Amino acid sequence: MKQRSKGFTLIELVIVLGIIALSFSYIVINSNNNVGLSLKSAQRTLTAIAQGAKSQAVKNQTPARIIIYADKGENRDDDKYLRFFGIVTRDPNNPKKWMAGTKGTYLPKGIYFMPELSRIANGKDKRARKMYLEYPRIKPQANNPNNGEEYYYYEYNANGTTAPKFVNAWLVFGAGSLKPSEDLQLDVSFDNPSHKGIKSALIFRKVGSTTLVTDSDQINRIVEGDIQK
Repeated sequence: MKQRSKGFTLIELVIVLGIIALSFSYIVINSNNNVGLSLKSAQRTLTAIAQGAKSQAVKNQTPARIIIYADKGENRDDDKYLRFFGIVTRDPNNPKKWMAGTKGTYLPKGIYFMPELSRIANGKDKRARKMYLEYPRIKPQANNPNNGEEYYYYEYNANGTTAPKFVNAWLVFGAGSLKPSEDLQLDVSFDNPSHKGIKSALIFRKVGSTTLVTDSDQINRIVEGDIQK
């Protein structure tokens, strides 16, 4: 009887530990579940934006750009920072001016453009450039750092192909959160360990199409230079 009692106690302990382990896994999975769903929504959104920019270029027979709000001025909109995407097209009558092609779109809450990872993945030749304008504005306006907010951009040619400087360029995006920086200004942090694998990327191909990368490990290897881009 004593041996059976001890055996039963051991089995019971194993069962309890198993339940605890499953419960912990459930908590971890569900804590990231909403962010994971937001990432999937962002994948669809950015693929549509890229297709929209290409279509605008072909329709208007003028270069088009995907723009990403990145302003750090005193009057910047924190809610837009690295989450707000738009499309602009070059004015056919004045190549120095740009017009809004859409009203702009936000990525889901908690998902942001990742400029540093994009920069590393692209190297010096294909990094996202910057432009300055008030967006959205129907009236054409010049790219002017003294009279506009700061945006990153990726560009298409007038025929819908990717502009040479952006062929095979990466646009990396993933889970982050707004936190105060050293100068007390809100900035996006990507340091949460539980969100490390919640990121994706678009690669802009020469013909104007994009490749969606959903494997975060592949993005990490690209950033670390372990495989050829």
